[in-house]
Amino acid sequence: MSHPAADRIVGLYQDKAADWIRDRGDALSRHQGDWDEAAWLDRFTEGWPPGARMLDVGCGSGWPMGAALLERGFEVVGLDASPDLIAHARETLPGGDWRIGDMRDGLPEGAFHGVLAWHSLFHLTPEAQTAVLPALAARVTPGGRLMFTAGPAHGEAIGEWRGEALYHGSLDPDAYRALLTEADLTVENAGDNGVWLARRAILSAK
Repeated sequence: MSHPAADRIVGLYQDKAADWIRDRGDALSRHQGDWDEAAWLDRFTEGWPPGARMLDVGCGSGWPMGAALLERGFEVVGLDASPDLIAHARETLPGGDWRIGDMRDGLPEGAFHGVLAWHSLFHLTPEAQTAVLPALAARVTPGGRLMFTAGPAHGEAIGEWRGEALYHGSLDPDAYRALLTEADLTVENAGDNGVWLARRAILSAK
């Protein structure tokens, strides 16, 4: 049985949306722990044309990742379960398509050059991740990439944020790799520095 904090994630971010907006800020983190977000976005979007379509799952307020993708000239569809965070994204980043929704209940239709679940997928239980990750992979168009953050081993970890328990779940690296391989994605970064990056091959002409 998962920790009760797993069921609290959506409500926690909704109740403390204003705190999240203040804490996360509007700038990409550089060398925050193991994450240089600008550098990872460079790898994620390498070689893509202007206007490439992106899906940001668990986008929060849209800042800073969605904002950075918009600034780079990409089309961004953002999904988050917190109405208040989505409202902030719509107000401050009108160039994006910001939608209220839980990744566990379904994803926007269509294909995307990039599917991003940055600091979001790891808030789901291992069981939920096993179901959601193939759905994320299925949205990646040929030549596109999927990027997400994850823990180092199968299990659950409980952090703390703003005085409340903050849930994190993870699969084993071999399980992540297997799910990505089954989805016909080639792993480009296998969890090094907590980041998974995988690419779908471009279809060859016949």
